[in-house]
Amino acid sequence: MKILFKNLGWICLGIFLQFKFNMLYGIVFLENLNFHDRTYIVKINLEPTSESLRVLDLETVVHHSLGKDYFANVYIPNQYQVLNKTPYQGAEDIPGYLAYKMNMKRKYRDVLSREQFILSPAQPEISPLPIVVHFENMEQRLHTDKTYLLSTKEKKTRLEGPKLMEVKYPQKFGM
Repeated sequence: MKILFKNLGWICLGIFLQFKFNMLYGIVFLENLNFHDRTYIVKINLEPTSESLRVLDLETVVHHSLGKDYFANVYIPNQYQVLNKTPYQGAEDIPGYLAYKMNMKRKYRDVLSREQFILSPAQPEISPLPIVVHFENMEQRLHTDKTYLLSTKEKKTRLEGPKLMEVKYPQKFGM
């Protein structure tokens, strides 16, 4: 009889702890939903290398994300040849652009990625064209960024835009 009560006590303790942790998860979820805005951050640097090659260092962040899956696709104008990456065929086609997939990883409440693209201009003169970044989840496009402009003049590639682009949206269910 003593063993029966002992086992019953452990079972009740397990049920209580499971309920308590589910309750804590719900409180944290509601706190995130009500008090934090979801922020999309894009940071791009263009580092010079030898001759006409440039290294495009691209970083994307979804800050305070509640969803499970976030994806970022980067569209680079097809006048530039990317030497170290292959185009991603699963993204939407935009005329005049090639898509590249960012490797997004979850870190607590944020989803982060950082990639480097080695660019070579196909022509000596290229007018300014935007670098397009799409943030998506499994159901919808969440944000599109066209802030940064890439151009080449006299075989020198330039990047125009702020050091950091940041956009905030209020949290909603299903985002």
